[in-house]
Amino acid sequence: MHSNLRVFSWILPFMLVLSSCNDIENIEIIGVEKVIFEGIQDNMVYFSAGLKVYNPSAVSFKIREVNLKTVADGVFLGTLNCTDKIKINARSDSVYMVPLSLKLANIFTGASMLYKLSRQKKVNMEVKGYVRVRTMMIYKKIEVSEKQLMDVPKIR
Repeated sequence: MHSNLRVFSWILPFMLVLSSCNDIENIEIIGVEKVIFEGIQDNMVYFSAGLKVYNPSAVSFKIREVNLKTVADGVFLGTLNCTDKIKINARSDSVYMVPLSLKLANIFTGASMLYKLSRQKKVNMEVKGYVRVRTMMIYKKIEVSEKQLMDVPKIR
């Protein structure tokens, strides 16, 4: 009887963590607060973006990896990446500064498109790929496929 209680006391927290991982999908990226341009090197554009994230769930987690194919106004720019670990707090509506890099598919097309985008007020953005997150000892890969009209943030 006592050993059954001990096994149950180990399994219960693990089951709670597993069941709470389903809530990670309820997060929303509401928008971009600001963009800080950091530079261009070879075919990589480095910048930080203030992402406004709404996490209604009771689970805090860390974004471990971002890998998103990025299209702007129908033109494939390249792959957006983030390998830094970003902690998203439970039950929060906050802005998180996320260091990002955009590996341009073609440096000439990408550079001219980025210049064109910086002159516009709105842009049709499409991203497709995945975001890998972790909570406790559980890793989850969340597929992303989004398309929306966005305001072009001013680059400071």
